[in-house]
Amino acid sequence: MTRSTRGVLAYLALTFGLTWLPAWLLGSAWIGEGRPLVTRLLASSLFYAACMGWQPFAVASVVGRWVDPSGGRDRGLAPARTRFIVLAAAAPLVLAAAAVALASLFGLIGAPVPDSLHGHAEPELALAVPSAGKAFALTVAFLATGALILAQSLGEEIGWRGYFMVHLMRRFGPWKGLFWHGLAWGLWYAPVFVIGREDVEGSTLRSAAFVLTCVLLGVLLGWLRLASRSIVPTTIANAVLTLTAGLPFLLQGVDVGLRGSAYGPPGWLPMAAAIAILAAGRWRATVAVPREGYGWIVYGQQPERRVLH
Repeated sequence: MTRSTRGVLAYLALTFGLTWLPAWLLGSAWIGEGRPLVTRLLASSLFYAACMGWQPFAVASVVGRWVDPSGGRDRGLAPARTRFIVLAAAAPLVLAAAAVALASLFGLIGAPVPDSLHGHAEPELALAVPSAGKAFALTVAFLATGALILAQSLGEEIGWRGYFMVHLMRRFGPWKGLFWHGLAWGLWYAPVFVIGREDVEGSTLRSAAFVLTCVLLGVLLGWLRLASRSIVPTTIANAVLTLTAGLPFLLQGVDVGLRGSAYGPPGWLPMAAAIAILAAGRWRATVAVPREGYGWIVYGQQPERRVLH
């Protein structure tokens, strides 16, 4: 068994274990129904960061140092061009809007719409009496939630797109590597949909659906990481979509309404269309296996100088 294979297997075992264990130990505390909005926002983001945030970063650091040091230490933390930052911030909003539009259209033409898309996670906003105190508390809660989600996304991207994806692309090739890394990423999330739930069958189906979401989204984020040569844009895109579509609430079993449709069939269609466009267009050449040596990262045919310590 090569060092790279040992590194990938160690990464998977440690990341999965260190994620599923705290989610299982938190148990009912992970479920967030019935709490005030401010408390629910902070609790959901804290639990999300605790269960899904630091593990990929910590494990990638440990594996890269002790199990597979030959793989280099570059994790894609280089600055990215402005156009990729703008794309990272705008594309998730377009995806979420397209998914909501499709879900609404499905409902109009009589197509089945999952029950989980009928409600919303912030009913208090529609009923609350405006006041300076409530506005201040809500603003602080939203800012704290945004900071926690951004930190969680950074740790997630360092591990999955900074370390794991590159190794799988070297092992299986560019497109297969993107696919398999997205599948593993989705399986990492999957059990958290089931832990602590009474509706095991429904939770299992939502878990399986989210795996497919991660396969598609993983390909798009992987392309963005390769095209920008950085995980900064993918971190932004990850955080924006997480906040927009209410992923921490979904993981807690809270009904977020139509905005959660980005993680279901209405979201799969625009993601699949985007992948088809990338695969057929000039950006297809971006999906090439990064080659790494002492001081060098090579993306496709364009070398970029790095100092690897």
